[in-house]
Amino acid sequence: MALNRKYAALPDLDSAPDVYETPDLTDDNSTAPTGRDRSESTSSSYKDFDEEENDAPGISRSRLHPDEARTLFSPAQIDARDVDFSDRVTAKKKSYKASTRRQRRKEDGTEEYGDFSDDEDGESLERKLARLRREIEEVKEEYGRRLAEKENAGEDEKIDLGQDVTDLNRMLDGMSTVRGSKRIGAKFAKDLGTGVKANGPPQTSPANGESATYTITYAPTYQQSHALAKAADFDGRLALIEKALGISAAELPSLTTNGVLRAMLPTLDTLQRQISVISESTPASLDSISRRVRALTQEAERLEDSRKAAKAAQDALRAAGGDTDAEDGEDSEQSAKINALYGTLKTIEDLAPLLPSLIDRLRSLRAIHADAATASDSLDRVEKQQTGMADDIQKWREGLEKVEEALKQGECMMRGNMKAVEAWVKELEQKMEQL
Repeated sequence: MALNRKYAALPDLDSAPDVYETPDLTDDNSTAPTGRDRSESTSSSYKDFDEEENDAPGISRSRLHPDEARTLFSPAQIDARDVDFSDRVTAKKKSYKASTRRQRRKEDGTEEYGDFSDDEDGESLERKLARLRREIEEVKEEYGRRLAEKENAGEDEKIDLGQDVTDLNRMLDGMSTVRGSKRIGAKFAKDLGTGVKANGPPQTSPANGESATYTITYAPTYQQSHALAKAADFDGRLALIEKALGISAAELPSLTTNGVLRAMLPTLDTLQRQISVISESTPASLDSISRRVRALTQEAERLEDSRKAAKAAQDALRAAGGDTDAEDGEDSEQSAKINALYGTLKTIEDLAPLLPSLIDRLRSLRAIHADAATASDSLDRVEKQQTGMADDIQKWREGLEKVEEALKQGECMMRGNMKAVEAWVKELEQKMEQL
């Protein structure tokens, strides 16, 4: 009533109730917004499969087909567990996993999705192994995730599947290595063919609970090649030491003998002797050395003459027809020795340029090893002396600290005594002034 009294004086006020009406829809009317027609496009791929083409050109009225869209995305599988697309700094982004299922069309025209590896006879062994490995990896991830969830939840009950997963993985590894076992065995036998021969039945397999036993016999050439390898190793070590010390044939031509490098220690010994002779020699010592050299030369000449005379006497006795039986025995023995030496002459001639340097190098290596052992003992003694010196220094430091503390205490006491004596002197001065 109050509303009517409020608006009663307003002009053109209709008191009738408000009525809203819409026209009824008919076949020739449409509520779709009107606009200009879409131009005809030759690249349009939309078609109307249910109705005939409309009279209006350039207008596509094709319907959506949900069944066809569903079949397009049916093989896809999306795993959205533990997905994290947040922008947090501490969290690691993890997207979903997408996979595609295999599909098979039946005789009636329907399609079936899933894993049909058991139903297919044409699957190769490599494909089966790859599929099993992939499934085992998925089982490992699932098992690890469950363990992590149980540890976070604090549950004591655990699923013991780790041993089963390990056994499956070991079986797959064994299956994958069976193929290459023959090739690996052949390669191993080929590598050992030069120095090692394996004896034993190759096709026998040990029974359950028994261990396989193999016998290895070294070839005759193995020991020789092994010794040569050791000698080459020694030579290489000496060469490295000489290189580290900066000694080379280019810097010191005297280090080479017949194109072969001489050892280091004999060369140093020779140089030291030459330097000592040059530095310590006097004219008198040089004269005595020259006299000794001449005496040695004369002795060598007398020995050569004696050898020639003995040979001539032996030839004369043989010509005179002396004791031929003993001589024939001695000659046969000597000829046998000579023939044996002649057989090894070629080897000796081949090794003649190398043997002196090799022996010198081996002696140098022995001396270096001995010096290294002595140096190790010397270092141990030096370390012990350093330890003792450190203890002595620590004791001296402690004594000095005590002396400094005593000096500080004496200085403080002296200052106190000076103050007391000064007070006494002032008191005496005051008494003297009073007198």
